[in-house]
Amino acid sequence: MHTLLAYASKYGATRENTTLLAEMLDGEVDIVDLKETKEIDFSKYKKVVIFSAVYAGDVPKYVKKFAKKYQQQLLERHFGICFCCMTEIYNQIKGYALNSFSKDLVNHAACIASIGGFFQYDKMTAIEKKLLKIATKNQAYKKGQLIQLDGKTNFSTIEEYKMQVFANKMNGIIVAEEVAK
Repeated sequence: MHTLLAYASKYGATRENTTLLAEMLDGEVDIVDLKETKEIDFSKYKKVVIFSAVYAGDVPKYVKKFAKKYQQQLLERHFGICFCCMTEIYNQIKGYALNSFSKDLVNHAACIASIGGFFQYDKMTAIEKKLLKIATKNQAYKKGQLIQLDGKTNFSTIEEYKMQVFANKMNGIIVAEEVAK
């Protein structure tokens, strides 16, 4: 059973977590950086996971391009969307998906989730820091608690258990399909 784990990362937090997510998914997993990959042969994949960072409520343009180009192939497979973003609120996470992908893809997704996010101030430009401060008021939620950020110290809400929950949902779909055979 092959799974395609297609990811997009700006500062590296998503990239750093792809291997861990891949280990949690059943079967063989091919990891592909969407920024570097132009063509994908979907013939061997039964599952596809798009694992992307979210910036200002949106995924990178090349992720949108991938989803649009391969929409039919994605609709023909078990498909999940996993974000690396700061929100814990499902309606916001689904909103990011709807903002980034077609309604058909979002409705087809077996699972839409976030593993948490990472503010990497040491890698941001001055403009990015300023925009982030305006957007977040230097606040973030971690495990349901509001945290005041100093705007200088890197801050992560990434949780391994959130990845495991997402992987379990994706793995459970395949198990159910194989049981039906």
